Amino acid sequence: MKKIFALVLTAIMTVSVLSGCGKAGSGQSKKDTIVVATSSEPKSLDAHGPNDSDSTLLHHQIYDTLVKQKEDNTIAPGLAEKWEYKDDTTLTLHIRKGVKFHNGEALDASDIIYTIKRAHGSSFSNWIVSDVDLEKTKAIDENTVEIKLLKPSGAFLSQLCFLYVVDEKTVTEAGESYEEEPVGTGPFKFVQWHRGDRIEFETNKEYWGTVPEFDKLTMRFIAESSSRAMEIESGGVDAALRIAANDIEGLEADKNVTMIRSLGYGNTFVGFNCAKEPFNNKLLRQAISYALDKEAIVQAVYNGIGSVAEGPLSPSIWGYNPNLKGYKQNIEKAKELLAKAGYPNGLEITLTISDSQERVDIAEMIQNQLKQINVTVNVESMENATYLDKIINGEFQMYILGWSTNTGDADYGLYEPFYTGRPAWSNTARYSNKEVDKLLDLGRASTEEKVRLDAYYKAQELIVDDAPWVFLYNKEETAAINSNLEGLKSSPSGRYEFCEIKFKN
Repeated sequence: MKKIFALVLTAIMTVSVLSGCGKAGSGQSKKDTIVVATSSEPKSLDAHGPNDSDSTLLHHQIYDTLVKQKEDNTIAPGLAEKWEYKDDTTLTLHIRKGVKFHNGEALDASDIIYTIKRAHGSSFSNWIVSDVDLEKTKAIDENTVEIKLLKPSGAFLSQLCFLYVVDEKTVTEAGESYEEEPVGTGPFKFVQWHRGDRIEFETNKEYWGTVPEFDKLTMRFIAESSSRAMEIESGGVDAALRIAANDIEGLEADKNVTMIRSLGYGNTFVGFNCAKEPFNNKLLRQAISYALDKEAIVQAVYNGIGSVAEGPLSPSIWGYNPNLKGYKQNIEKAKELLAKAGYPNGLEITLTISDSQERVDIAEMIQNQLKQINVTVNVESMENATYLDKIINGEFQMYILGWSTNTGDADYGLYEPFYTGRPAWSNTARYSNKEVDKLLDLGRASTEEKVRLDAYYKAQELIVDDAPWVFLYNKEETAAINSNLEGLKSSPSGRYEFCEIKFKN
């Protein structure tokens, strides 16, 4: 029995050491490892590779940007400690001195020039620097860069918040294997990627910004929100991201856990194929918009998390029009518009969705609600990759999708999904309105805040009237952290600053 007890005790002690975590809020002393649970594994750790939200979250720990986006969407210094515009198309950046990459290489202006050119050639990062004149952009000296733009761009600084800076020497020497050993100047150094399970980092003790109080960071991939909630409650992880609505109430009641919430940059919408019948008919799109009870859908599916959308932008986005009057359910109005659209007896349509439970739940409610105006909805559900291919190829009538205005600026939130001729991955609705195009061109080209705001306000009004989407839901960012820790803030963009986590005791 003594031998068995000894073996059990040893096993328990081993698990405790490997987990790196104690019971939440237990008053434990500082630890060397912070463990964070997120929902999905990143596609790539290359700074200019896939920019899905999971990859970007980890890019943000490894790399730095030239400027940073604050919670109120204002721009703060990053690797560029100051900057000024010489004219509407010439931006001078003054790079911090003494900054080093994780491999010891010194950061200088040549790395910035290389980063801009590399990002320009990437299908994932080109949007950040597409307005840069590569031939005229140059290094003035080791710590000064002059960026020349092809045309004025009021959103350029906010876009630079997504340009992660790389070391030219490291990337060149590593070649295709660079993703396996990424090097940046950020607060955490990459150590090892255990595919399907976790990624391990160590603290960059020479970081120019806030140096983490702990020595190591581990990112665990736990798909189910309920499992992440259980892990944060038990102390299996120190923080958990993307907590679902059903798990929030329980965590908020746990004194050992602190919930962190903020209105995010993302939204969920029901889109129409505006380029094909039957939804190339504006009156029909408006009829569907009036027929749906968005409040009921959001309450049922998201359980009060986030908010009902009035237009294409979340209220957290700079340039959001607070005066928009969206579509409230009005069955009589919907029937009237349906008749004017040429369908007095209703019609049959197909709603294409991915097979996630959230989308299935929304589709079922849409199906039931549209019966009230004699519209029959056939739901076509499939796994996500196949679904996205159909959307990009235009093989749909109506669909459910999400969009995130990553930059926090109305330019990205309106130009990409609504400007005529934008790629199918962004303008999924195939929407086109020449007046909207003119307004978005004006907002993009001007550096005057009032001019930009006026343009974006008017553009949103026209887009809402055209109803290329049913503007459904504004996303909320949710995270939970052990109550013996503080400093983690919920980021509207989903890019968390883990280096800010501190111990209370």
